Amino acid sequence: MVATQSIGYYIYLVRSRSVGKIMDGKANLMAAKLINIREMSKRSSVPAATLRYYEKLGLITSERKTSGSHRHYSEATLHRITYITLAQRAGFSLEEIAEQLAMLPNIHPVPPKVWAPLRKKWERRIDQHIAELKQLKIDLRRCTRDASR
Repeated sequence: MVATQSIGYYIYLVRSRSVGKIMDGKANLMAAKLINIREMSKRSSVPAATLRYYEKLGLITSERKTSGSHRHYSEATLHRITYITLAQRAGFSLEEIAEQLAMLPNIHPVPPKVWAPLRKKWERRIDQHIAELKQLKIDLRRCTRDASR
């Protein structure tokens, strides 16, 4: 059992091998909905083969009743996949993303004090890409100007 604070009360995440359950501070117990790989692929816009690859790398996990059974994913995994996708768009490698995910709690939304250092790292990376793209634009203009002479 893992306890984390979220929005003024505690959420207790209780996991079993076959069914994830969420119990909030009011002691409401309900089964977390698990979705299959096809549905996760559709919802995340990430191909199933890529989801299996992420799982192989340890970036995400799936729930299975037996080792040969179908993969099923939790809502928290969808948030991790979204994070991975956005981090790749920001220019982070899968190794860097794995390091970042290791720092994040398995809750959504991520608490601001946890997210703040990562946000700064993301902003630096995005600013770096913007500078590189601006330089590329300058170089393209220079190349075009030189070619027309």
